[in-house]
Amino acid sequence: MTHLPQGWEVKTIEDVCKNSNSNLALKDIKDKSGDYPVFGASGIVGYVDFFHKAQECLGIIKDGAGVGRVFVLPKQSSVIGTLSYLENNETTNLKYLFYFLKNLDFSKYILGSAIPHIYFRDYKKEQMRIVKILDSAFEKIDKSVELLKANLANLDELAQSVLDRAFNPLGDSIDSTESTQNPSTHDTQSPYPLPQYWEWKTLGEIANTSSGSTPLRNRKEYWENGTIHWLKSGELNDSYINLVEEKITEEALKHSPVKLLDKGTLLIAMYGATAGKLGILNVQTTTNQAICAFLHKDSNNLKFFEKFLFYFLLSIRSKIISDSFGGAQPNISQAYIKSLQIPLPKDIKEQEQIAKHLDSTFERIKKLKELYNAQLQDYEELKQSLLTQAFSGKL
Repeated sequence: MTHLPQGWEVKTIEDVCKNSNSNLALKDIKDKSGDYPVFGASGIVGYVDFFHKAQECLGIIKDGAGVGRVFVLPKQSSVIGTLSYLENNETTNLKYLFYFLKNLDFSKYILGSAIPHIYFRDYKKEQMRIVKILDSAFEKIDKSVELLKANLANLDELAQSVLDRAFNPLGDSIDSTESTQNPSTHDTQSPYPLPQYWEWKTLGEIANTSSGSTPLRNRKEYWENGTIHWLKSGELNDSYINLVEEKITEEALKHSPVKLLDKGTLLIAMYGATAGKLGILNVQTTTNQAICAFLHKDSNNLKFFEKFLFYFLLSIRSKIISDSFGGAQPNISQAYIKSLQIPLPKDIKEQEQIAKHLDSTFERIKKLKELYNAQLQDYEELKQSLLTQAFSGKL
C-alpha cells in the first residue's frame, strides 16, 4: 500500500511514455534541405523535407557529450541517432514528464568511459526507486501524524474530564454516609450530590439574561462614524473579547433596543453555526440579537463569578447544542438558558479558586495543542519537501 498523497499513483517511466530511436546520421542530412528541423546534442543540426515525429515529444541524448540531457522537440521534427525520442501517452502531461526527467540524476545509469551511453532499459524503472523512498518516508510520517492526532484527541478528552471533575467534585467517590451527613446537597430533583456549602441553582435564579439588537442598516446616522462597539455572535471566541469589528453611534444607542454591556460580562451565542460559543468582554460593547448576556441580580445575595459560569457552560455545551436543535441549526432560547441547573459554591471565592485552577489547566492544554498542531504542519511541509526533492532529482 503506497503512502503517496491522495490522487497520486505509482508508475514507471515505461508506463507513461514510449521510447524509440533514430537512424539518422549527420552524413545523411548534410546535403539535404527542407522546412523540418533535425536536432542533435547541441540543437538544430540541419533541415530536411521529412520528419519523424508529427507531435511534440521529448529528445534525450543517449550517446556522447551531454548524455542524459532532455529537451522538448517541436512538432514535425527529428533527431539524429545519438538521441532518442520519448513520447508521452494520453494519461501523462508532456511538460510534467519533461520537468521530471530534466531533474533526474542519470549519472548512475551511464555506461562506457570513452563514449558515455545511457539506455532506456536501465532508467525506465527509475520512478519505482523514488516511490520506494517516498513510501518508506511517508509511512513513518503518517505514523507520527496518527500519534499526534491521537494526542490531540486525548487532550480534548482530558479537558472534558477536568471540567466534569470541577463541577462534580464528589464524582463516583460519594458514599451513603457522606450523603446522609449532607442531605441538603442532593435530592430527587438534583442531578448528583454536591459538597457541603454547594447548592443546585438554575441560571435564572442567579442571573438575569439579556439579548442585543441590530440597529437599522439603512439608517446612516446609526452607523457612520460610530464610536460604540457592536459585537456579532460570530466574533465570540471562547475567550476574552478584545476587538470588535463594527461600531454604532450614540443615535443608535438612543433609538434602538441595543444595550451597552460592561467589561467583564459573560456572553453566549444563541443561534446558527456559532450557537454555544462563549466570550467574556474585555471592552464595553453592545451586541446583536443572537447573543445572550448574563447579568448580576441586584437583590440576589447568591453571586456568580463570570469565569466559573463560563467554564460550566463550556462543560455542558454539547448538551446545550443537542437540546436546542429545532431545525437545521441550533436555536437556544433564553428560557432554556434560565432553566439550566448549575452546581454552585455559595462562597464566590471558591468559585474564583476553581476558575483559576481551570485557567491554569486549560492554558497548559492550549500550549500542548499549539505544539502538536505545529508538529502536524511540520510533517505536512516535510512531505511537500520530499515530493519537491523527488521531482527535482535530489532523492
